[in-house]
Amino acid sequence: MMKSLAFFLLFGALSAQATVLSPSSLEVRFTYSAEFQTSDSLDPVTLADSHAQHLFGYLQSPSIVSSFGVNNRTLGVGAPRLPLSYEILKNRKSSGIRTIAYKVSGVLLLNKKAATELLKKGSWQITLPADLDSFYDEKCTDEHYSGYGDFWYFYDPFRKGCEFLRESPLASPVTVTISPLKKQIEDADSALEEVRGDNGNGELFQITTINGFSESARDKMDDGRLSFDEINNWLRGLGFEETIIARYLNRPVHQFDKSVRKSDGSVVHIRVTRLLAETAIASKNVTFAKFFKNAVKNADVIIYAGHSGLGGNLDIGSLEEKTGPLEFNASKRQIFFFDGCSSYSYYLSMFEEQKTKGKIDILTNGLASYFSYEAPIHKAFYRQLFKVNDNPTWNEILTDMEKPLRGMTFMLNVGSL
Repeated sequence: MMKSLAFFLLFGALSAQATVLSPSSLEVRFTYSAEFQTSDSLDPVTLADSHAQHLFGYLQSPSIVSSFGVNNRTLGVGAPRLPLSYEILKNRKSSGIRTIAYKVSGVLLLNKKAATELLKKGSWQITLPADLDSFYDEKCTDEHYSGYGDFWYFYDPFRKGCEFLRESPLASPVTVTISPLKKQIEDADSALEEVRGDNGNGELFQITTINGFSESARDKMDDGRLSFDEINNWLRGLGFEETIIARYLNRPVHQFDKSVRKSDGSVVHIRVTRLLAETAIASKNVTFAKFFKNAVKNADVIIYAGHSGLGGNLDIGSLEEKTGPLEFNASKRQIFFFDGCSSYSYYLSMFEEQKTKGKIDILTNGLASYFSYEAPIHKAFYRQLFKVNDNPTWNEILTDMEKPLRGMTFMLNVGSL
């Protein structure tokens, strides 16, 4: 998983012009130079990338959140947009230890409070690892994701007893330069009229959703399963007619249908097709990959709700190894909503590259997201989709979707616009 992620980071193309729209966050340019030591024999760009990934843990520390006056239930203040651009400044080896210096530049999505303060200052003093080999410490990371391979994402150098992760010899200060990116398009049109209209399906408005499990497909009380069931019950309550149209390999496919008459007398037939399946890219089960491939080709709105898998679960290359090439439909306008942790970092640029093959708007989260908030956020999105006489702006839709968070934010955004 980490190797496929590193490949994407190093060889993907950085989008310098496009930006996202978010009621709660703002994209900025950033750059810094850093130096570290390691005994690892990998190529220097890969190692520089492994070092830079520690931005995730630093940006998600509760101490950093409170330092900017952000709602204390929020799980961070920002995330880098991958891929990043690297320049190796030094690569020396002595007595088996390599010293690597590099310069990195790219884009950060920052909470608006943090972005406003940092843009005024123009720079930000942080700390990053100086000794990459010795930086891991289990007591300074998440209790559920405590392994060495996850440490860069979950570590907290401000946790009590973990101050040594901000001090020499394990860490060193880094000055991050912050500058403006292109302004957001505050009144960006969602184009829902086009998505709901004759979008290659006649009067059919096709919404396809794929839900993943939180922990286990065998657990009847799994949070992913409970969220899936709650939305199904809600759709039934709205008068949708439910049909189990197939068992997609080993999983039932729920189809919900309802015809709605518009004010001009025309009819929109809304169809919501839903699947609950194992979504881990490492899974040998191909149900998810095949269902996602079909959604990409045919649906007007595609919603994924589940784990991001640290960039692996929706990795296009990995999915295509299981199913063959994904067929993005150039004749359709589509909306993708990737409701997973840090999906902005992992999937925005990856799927943005497909916009040459179709008209795609991509909703992602800048931060980690909770299964427990999935149902209320998705219901808010569905309500906007189902209002067939309305064409709200993206700002109105995103604001409505984050209302259930009561002041917290996942830094929900839509891009690139």
